[in-house]
Amino acid sequence: MKMNNVKILFLHGLDSSKESNKFHAIHAKQKFCMDVDYRNLSFQTVEMLYQNMIAKIKPDLLVGHGVGGYWTLRMSDQFRLPAIVANPSLAPKFRDDYPALEEKDLDHDIPQLAYLELGDEMLDMHQTQHILERFMLVHTYAGGYHRLECPENINLLIQHFEQTLLSQK
Repeated sequence: MKMNNVKILFLHGLDSSKESNKFHAIHAKQKFCMDVDYRNLSFQTVEMLYQNMIAKIKPDLLVGHGVGGYWTLRMSDQFRLPAIVANPSLAPKFRDDYPALEEKDLDHDIPQLAYLELGDEMLDMHQTQHILERFMLVHTYAGGYHRLECPENINLLIQHFEQTLLSQK
C-alpha cells in the first residue's frame, strides 16, 4: 500500500526521533519528521518549532505518537489540519510547563482519528479511549505496548484520509 497524494508531518514521541519504527512504518512518498528534544525545550519553544515546520512544509495530515500525539492534537486544532494520533499522551508530566489537553482542545469539527494499543504499559489507553471517543473515531488493538507493536496499522487510517482528501479535490 503506497499513499502518494498526502503530505504527512509526523510528530515523534518523547525520547524518540525520525528514526522511530512508527515513522518508518508510514507508507507515504511525502513524509517529514523533525527531531525535537522535548525534555530540554520549553513548551513555548516546541510550539514555535512545530508552527514554523507546519508553515514551511504545509502538510495535508499530521500524525503523532505519544507526546507527538499531544502536539499533533494541539497543532491540528491551531492549523485546522486533519490528524491521526497513536497512543497519545493527553497530559504530559515530564515537564511542568505542559498543560493537559482539555475538552475545548478536542471539541471541534476537524477530522481526527486515534489508533490505540490498549496494552500500553506507560499510559492508560482505556482512559484515553474513553476521553477521545467523544470527539473522534478511535481504532483499538487489544494488545500492544506504548512504542506500538503494530505501527503499520496507522497506514489504514492514513489511507482513509487520503481518500477523503482526494474526494474533496
